[in-house]
Amino acid sequence: MVTILGFGDSITQGGADFVSYLFPLQKKLRKAGYSVQFIGPKVSTTPTDTVYNAGYGGKNAEFLAASADSLYSRFPADIVLLHTGHNHFDTENPVAGIVTAQKSIIAQLMAINPRVVILVAQVISSGKLPKYSYIPALNEQIGVMVKELNSRNVILVNQEKGWDWQTDAIADKVHPNAQGAEKIAQTWFDALKRVLPRPKKG
Repeated sequence: MVTILGFGDSITQGGADFVSYLFPLQKKLRKAGYSVQFIGPKVSTTPTDTVYNAGYGGKNAEFLAASADSLYSRFPADIVLLHTGHNHFDTENPVAGIVTAQKSIIAQLMAINPRVVILVAQVISSGKLPKYSYIPALNEQIGVMVKELNSRNVILVNQEKGWDWQTDAIADKVHPNAQGAEKIAQTWFDALKRVLPRPKKG
């Protein structure tokens, strides 16, 4: 059984008006026959399903970095899905700070478990502007960060590619609708297939 920790903000946790991408991802993995278990301190539910995660609505990368050590010590998953970069304003010029926080998260996790596989997302874009106009620059720098880390256990996953907030987000132009959640889940699924043990047949 491979354990997976979804680590991020409300996009990971889900909310009253939208569901976490972890729900369709969990379904895809189960259907494909993978032996996985989502873990974490948070419990997100729908009428038909439950998924555990470490999604913190309204929190940013710096918050996650400050809590990464204690969180991962309690939930040392084999694989971490890191999607963090929202909950800042463009006027804060937040890109460098977010990247520094992500580096800190990665270092903390690997110090606890050197074998952890961390899938690092270039985050979904948003139509909530100018607040989130920094996201393209952030995603470019996340790509640079992963390349510079040069670790086989830290893998870049481009969640921005193919994402269209006009069709994939709810009315707030930020959080995924059902179609958007499916799209995010499929991108994670494609990345996970490259690192998970082969699924059991029938």
